[in-house]
Amino acid sequence: MKRLILSLGASLAIGCGTVDARDTTLSPAHAEAIRDSVRTMLTAFQRYSAARQWDSVATLYVADSSLRWIENGRLVMRSRTALEQMFRTLPPTTSIETVYDTLEITPVAPGAASILAYYHTTFKDSARGNATFGGLLTMTMVHRPEGWRFLDGHASSPPKS
Repeated sequence: MKRLILSLGASLAIGCGTVDARDTTLSPAHAEAIRDSVRTMLTAFQRYSAARQWDSVATLYVADSSLRWIENGRLVMRSRTALEQMFRTLPPTTSIETVYDTLEITPVAPGAASILAYYHTTFKDSARGNATFGGLLTMTMVHRPEGWRFLDGHASSPPKS
Protein backbone atom coordinates (compact mmCIF):
# COMPACT_ATOMS: atom_id res chain seq x y z
CA MET A 1 0.00 0.00 0.00
CA LYS A 2 2.81 2.40 0.92
CA ARG A 3 4.47 1.72 -2.46
CA LEU A 4 1.17 2.42 -4.28
CA ILE A 5 0.76 5.77 -2.50
CA LEU A 6 4.35 6.77 -3.28
CA SER A 7 3.94 5.70 -6.91
CA LEU A 8 0.66 7.58 -7.22
CA GLY A 9 2.23 10.68 -5.64
CA ALA A 10 5.20 10.52 -8.04
CA SER A 11 2.88 10.09 -11.04
CA LEU A 12 0.80 13.09 -9.99
CA ALA A 13 3.90 15.21 -9.51
CA ILE A 14 5.25 14.27 -12.94
CA GLY A 15 1.89 14.65 -14.66
CA CYS A 16 1.01 17.98 -13.10
CA GLY A 17 4.46 19.53 -13.09
CA THR A 18 5.64 21.76 -10.33
CA VAL A 19 3.96 24.99 -9.45
CA ASP A 20 5.97 27.67 -7.73
CA ALA A 21 3.72 30.27 -6.14
CA ARG A 22 6.71 32.63 -6.11
CA ASP A 23 7.01 32.57 -9.91
CA THR A 24 5.89 36.09 -10.75
CA THR A 25 7.83 36.45 -13.97
CA LEU A 26 6.90 39.62 -15.78
CA SER A 27 7.73 40.32 -19.39
CA PRO A 28 10.27 43.12 -19.84
CA ALA A 29 7.52 45.30 -21.33
CA HIS A 30 5.20 44.70 -18.35
CA ALA A 31 8.01 45.41 -15.87
CA GLU A 32 8.84 48.67 -17.66
CA ALA A 33 5.17 49.67 -17.73
CA ILE A 34 5.02 49.17 -13.95
CA ARG A 35 8.16 51.29 -13.48
CA ASP A 36 6.71 54.07 -15.66
CA SER A 37 3.36 54.03 -13.84
CA VAL A 38 5.01 54.11 -10.42
CA ARG A 39 7.29 57.00 -11.49
CA THR A 40 4.20 58.89 -12.69
CA MET A 41 2.49 58.32 -9.35
CA LEU A 42 5.57 59.48 -7.39
CA THR A 43 5.70 62.62 -9.54
CA ALA A 44 2.04 63.28 -8.70
CA PHE A 45 2.90 62.85 -5.01
CA GLN A 46 5.69 65.44 -5.33
CA ARG A 47 3.45 67.86 -7.25
CA TYR A 48 0.50 67.58 -4.83
CA SER A 49 2.73 67.97 -1.76
CA ALA A 50 4.50 71.04 -3.14
CA ALA A 51 1.13 72.60 -4.01
CA ARG A 52 -0.42 71.79 -0.58
CA GLN A 53 -3.10 69.64 -2.21
CA TRP A 54 -3.44 67.43 0.85
CA ASP A 55 -6.70 65.77 -0.19
CA SER A 56 -5.01 64.65 -3.41
CA VAL A 57 -1.93 63.43 -1.54
CA ALA A 58 -4.09 61.35 0.80
CA THR A 59 -5.78 59.58 -2.12
CA LEU A 60 -2.38 58.16 -3.11
CA TYR A 61 -2.43 55.85 -0.06
CA VAL A 62 -4.56 52.70 0.24
CA ALA A 63 -7.84 53.43 2.00
CA ASP A 64 -8.15 50.12 3.82
CA SER A 65 -6.66 48.80 7.05
CA SER A 66 -3.57 47.35 5.34
CA LEU A 67 -1.76 50.72 5.31
CA ARG A 68 1.41 50.87 7.44
CA TRP A 69 4.00 53.66 7.66
CA ILE A 70 7.13 53.39 9.81
CA GLU A 71 9.66 56.10 10.57
CA ASN A 72 12.94 55.46 12.37
CA GLY A 73 11.66 52.24 13.88
CA ARG A 74 8.26 53.55 15.00
CA LEU A 75 4.87 52.77 13.49
CA VAL A 76 3.45 56.23 12.84
CA MET A 77 0.44 55.59 10.63
CA ARG A 78 -2.06 52.78 10.15
CA SER A 79 -4.76 54.52 8.13
CA ARG A 80 -5.40 57.15 5.52
CA THR A 81 -7.54 58.93 8.12
CA ALA A 82 -4.47 59.38 10.34
CA LEU A 83 -2.62 60.90 7.39
CA GLU A 84 -5.50 63.27 6.67
CA GLN A 85 -5.53 64.33 10.35
CA MET A 86 -1.80 65.06 10.20
CA PHE A 87 -2.27 67.23 7.11
CA ARG A 88 -4.98 69.22 8.92
CA THR A 89 -2.45 70.16 11.61
CA LEU A 90 -0.07 71.76 9.11
CA PRO A 91 -0.07 75.55 8.94
CA PRO A 92 -1.70 76.79 5.72
CA THR A 93 1.65 78.27 4.62
CA THR A 94 3.44 74.89 4.71
CA SER A 95 4.27 72.83 1.65
CA ILE A 96 6.32 69.66 1.46
CA GLU A 97 8.98 69.13 -1.18
CA THR A 98 10.60 65.73 -1.63
CA VAL A 99 13.54 65.00 -3.91
CA TYR A 100 14.68 61.47 -4.68
CA ASP A 101 18.47 61.23 -5.13
CA THR A 102 18.27 57.60 -6.14
CA LEU A 103 15.12 55.79 -7.14
CA GLU A 104 14.97 52.05 -7.67
CA ILE A 105 11.60 50.63 -8.71
CA THR A 106 11.40 46.84 -8.65
CA PRO A 107 8.29 45.29 -10.16
CA VAL A 108 7.44 42.36 -7.87
CA ALA A 109 4.35 40.95 -9.56
CA PRO A 110 1.48 42.27 -11.65
CA GLY A 111 0.09 45.14 -9.59
CA ALA A 112 2.91 45.27 -7.02
CA ALA A 113 6.19 47.16 -6.86
CA SER A 114 8.93 47.74 -4.31
CA ILE A 115 10.65 51.12 -4.15
CA LEU A 116 14.02 52.05 -2.65
CA ALA A 117 15.03 55.71 -2.61
CA TYR A 118 17.45 58.07 -0.95
CA TYR A 119 15.43 61.20 -0.32
CA HIS A 120 15.50 64.75 0.99
CA THR A 121 12.27 66.28 2.27
CA THR A 122 11.76 69.92 3.16
CA PHE A 123 8.76 71.24 5.03
CA LYS A 124 8.69 74.76 3.57
CA ASP A 125 6.93 77.43 5.56
CA SER A 126 7.30 81.08 4.64
CA ALA A 127 6.10 82.17 8.08
CA ARG A 128 8.03 79.73 10.31
CA GLY A 129 11.08 78.70 8.30
CA ASN A 130 12.04 75.41 6.71
CA ALA A 131 12.81 72.00 8.18
CA THR A 132 14.81 69.55 6.08
CA PHE A 133 15.56 65.89 6.67
CA GLY A 134 16.44 62.90 4.56
CA GLY A 135 17.63 59.36 4.52
CA LEU A 136 16.52 56.08 3.06
CA LEU A 137 12.97 55.23 2.09
CA THR A 138 11.45 51.88 1.18
CA MET A 139 7.86 51.48 0.05
CA THR A 140 5.49 48.93 -1.37
CA MET A 141 3.02 50.17 -3.94
CA VAL A 142 0.00 48.26 -5.19
CA HIS A 143 -2.27 48.84 -8.13
CA ARG A 144 -5.90 49.26 -7.16
CA PRO A 145 -8.88 50.10 -9.41
CA GLU A 146 -8.19 53.81 -8.83
CA GLY A 147 -4.48 53.47 -9.69
CA TRP A 148 -1.17 52.96 -7.89
CA ARG A 149 -1.28 53.47 -4.12
CA PHE A 150 1.20 53.39 -1.24
CA LEU A 151 0.59 50.23 0.80
CA ASP A 152 3.42 50.59 3.27
CA GLY A 153 6.62 52.43 3.76
CA HIS A 154 9.61 52.91 5.98
CA ALA A 155 11.69 56.05 6.19
CA SER A 156 14.84 56.28 8.25
CA SER A 157 17.31 59.07 8.74
CA PRO A 158 20.89 58.65 9.86
CA PRO A 159 21.47 59.50 13.52
CA LYS A 160 22.61 63.06 14.16
CA SER A 161 26.18 63.31 15.32
